[in-house]
Amino acid sequence: MTDAIIDTPPPVSAIDPANLDPFDRKVFDWLTQNMGVVTGFVRHPRWRPGWDAQVIRDGVVTPLYIRGPRGDSYVSPVDMIQEGEIHLAFEANAIPAPRLLGVIDDPLSLVLEHIPGRINSATIADEDVRRQVREAYIALIARLHQVPLAAFAKVGLPVPTSAQDIALALYQPAIDIFHKTIGRPFPLMRFIADWLHRNVPRDRTKAAFINPDAGQFLFEDDRVTGLIDFEVSSFGDPAAELAGLRIRDTAEPLGDISALIDHYERLTGDRISKRLIEYHTAGFCGVNGFLLWPLAFQSSPEQDYVAYMQFAVSATRFSISAIAAHDGVALTDPDLPVPRQIGFDEAARKLVAQVEALPGGSAAADYQRDSAAALARYLRRWATYGAQVAAADMDDVEALLGQRFDDDDAAMAALDAFVAQVGPEMDSALTRHFHRWLKRQNFLLRDCGENYRYIDFDLQPIPPR
Repeated sequence: MTDAIIDTPPPVSAIDPANLDPFDRKVFDWLTQNMGVVTGFVRHPRWRPGWDAQVIRDGVVTPLYIRGPRGDSYVSPVDMIQEGEIHLAFEANAIPAPRLLGVIDDPLSLVLEHIPGRINSATIADEDVRRQVREAYIALIARLHQVPLAAFAKVGLPVPTSAQDIALALYQPAIDIFHKTIGRPFPLMRFIADWLHRNVPRDRTKAAFINPDAGQFLFEDDRVTGLIDFEVSSFGDPAAELAGLRIRDTAEPLGDISALIDHYERLTGDRISKRLIEYHTAGFCGVNGFLLWPLAFQSSPEQDYVAYMQFAVSATRFSISAIAAHDGVALTDPDLPVPRQIGFDEAARKLVAQVEALPGGSAAADYQRDSAAALARYLRRWATYGAQVAAADMDDVEALLGQRFDDDDAAMAALDAFVAQVGPEMDSALTRHFHRWLKRQNFLLRDCGENYRYIDFDLQPIPPR
């Protein structure tokens, strides 16, 4: 869902390269051969690989951040080479961000300048400084939105020529990736894609370079030191970047988002309505679903299955909530599932206990163990509640389609075909249906790993504006 959801990166510490695993060793060796003597190297213990490093380059100690790949089965609308070109364009146009210092071919990674600062402005104790930093960030993206699109020509992003192109600048590539990679009927995302097409804001005709995965910046004291993480950038509606603040706010609180939008309006003269924010909230949260749901069916070994599942479920739940807010649809939560054991509960309990008891070691090894334990917990919850969840899902499909299915694949295929055939007259019913489905998926993820906190979050409401 997001790349800057961790706390301040761990301190760099020296490490014997002989003790590195093969994946880390490739990065270490590249730095040695291309950057200088490596005096510190540590991998981030998280769902996406990344490294803090320190090298002596031309006699100067240089701190680095190496941004690693998400895994072979993950496809992004902006690849890492394009992301590197974005860093170069920022540097050329005096937009503060880490400078690109190199590209590692295997594993494909960006070697970036390690700029000072930390994430999460909510950690600023002084209220006035906190507001000043957040408004400085808004001023920075307002300035970014004035940079001509030609400045980003080498990135290779498609240039929009209509209101529809501007609205769907990021969403359509993500939809296309989804259809190429999902490999099965999946009606939830078909519905979100169709809704986005039907509700394009036709009066938005100005495109800018935007990063809808918004709110990602570093700050030091009372100043913003740089923007970070550009893998879902596009030439699109500036309102989409403002809408993206809502999903960032779930991990790094941003205060009153509507007030930040007011500040953007004062700086730019643009007019950003609640309906526009809800549309682009549905869009960007949908992008996370388009890119992440395929990993539920085909995951690479290095990927944290449960973390990605939590991101997919939470993001699409936010998308459906935004659709409901845009259309004025009242949502009702389903009843919580009740235990209905499948097989011996002791087997699932034992699996969780055995995985959690595995020895740790490095921070990365501890993370892998905890990731496996989260997966075991998730499977245990399926064994405990899965039968009840599946039965409730079949009840909802029957109520919607008037036909009973005993097989989830058959129900998904029938609902997918139904979504493809109907129009906006069914939007309210389908919004309510998918909200209920997602709330049950949400329930199954409870207490499964550190990222389960997302299942308890809702987006900050946007008042009428």
